[in-house]
Amino acid sequence: MYSGMLINKTDPKDNSNIKKRIFFIIGGMDKIEVENRLIRLLNKSKLLDLKDIMYKYNGVELNITTQQIPKFVRLFTENNIDIYGIYEIYNPKI
Repeated sequence: MYSGMLINKTDPKDNSNIKKRIFFIIGGMDKIEVENRLIRLLNKSKLLDLKDIMYKYNGVELNITTQQIPKFVRLFTENNIDIYGIYEIYNPKI
């Protein structure tokens, strides 16, 4: 089965304070222990408000700036959270 996904191109030179919807595909999100570990990790990190986090069946969507992406990659990998992809969710400019 083919499923499409609309994403924006992420500019690593974007140093603005504009938050974007960044989605991390996380391995094992179907396992409750992985999901609980991710929830505890993000809550403990104090890097985000709860309103900036949306858990999904296959990962987590964070409302963060482009320059914060490497911080979360580091946080996840240092805590044995497997990342399989990182995307900026498509948000049409009207």
